[in-house]
Amino acid sequence: MRYLKVKFPDTGKVAHVEGLKEYGFRYGDMLVVLSEKGQELVKVLGYSKEEAPSAVRFVRRAGREDMRKAEENEAKAQEAYKFCRSKIKEYGLAMKLLKAYIPLDGSRVFFYYTAEQRVDFRQLVRDLARVYRKRIEMRQVGVRDALQMMGWVGNCGEEVCCKRFTENFESVYLRDIEEQNLPLSPNKFTGPCGRLMCCLAYERDNYAVRQILPEVGTTICLQNREYQILHIDPLHDRIQLLGDEKKEDFRISQLLPFGYEKALKHCKECGCCRRNAKENETFAGVQE
Repeated sequence: MRYLKVKFPDTGKVAHVEGLKEYGFRYGDMLVVLSEKGQELVKVLGYSKEEAPSAVRFVRRAGREDMRKAEENEAKAQEAYKFCRSKIKEYGLAMKLLKAYIPLDGSRVFFYYTAEQRVDFRQLVRDLARVYRKRIEMRQVGVRDALQMMGWVGNCGEEVCCKRFTENFESVYLRDIEEQNLPLSPNKFTGPCGRLMCCLAYERDNYAVRQILPEVGTTICLQNREYQILHIDPLHDRIQLLGDEKKEDFRISQLLPFGYEKALKHCKECGCCRRNAKENETFAGVQE
């Protein structure tokens, strides 16, 4: 089964479309869908064999009137954003406003913000409702979601992955740095959001063999001799051992039993070793 995936204009999140009445959509096509926020204008990304984290209901292919209405709502949202910011400053609220959004049907106005603590914005909401005569929804988002919404330049010099293509945020641990033989310095691998960079998770499968090998420093018996493990390099299929005060390099496959690939495949899929590690995902003083 193939799923048609679309991207929301306000959050950058990805969903798949249900109830399609026509097919042949291409990247960049605009659709009107029904979500929990009402009718929205979304951009088609393409077809995929995998489901998205959420689903929306197909309404119609977007027409000229839909595009005009979306542009009109965007202009209104910009004005709402400026007004809301002025009120936040007036009331001295400890929150950072990210974006204002009005869906296609114009039934509600959404305000996205970040805050380190709970914010009492009841008076702010009353002021907004009195001016715009619509239902007001204040939505707090985490630092990762904020970066996905607003975009930024990553440490690599490219636009951050979460803005370009990420659908699900994976937890990234200090153990990922250690397993990939990188310097154990979280500051070097912290993204603009204050968390460890998501791209560290993309390399996990390449280093999964370490999950079924003894740790560095372990003493093992190989070919009737005792060795101490000094270094493991899965990318080059090499393991360095110390025996009789002499360093020797072996292929990793020489240490593993026949058919280890089956165990390795299971280890990649279950992720139990990582869950049991219980690392905390709080980095650079930022807690989600």
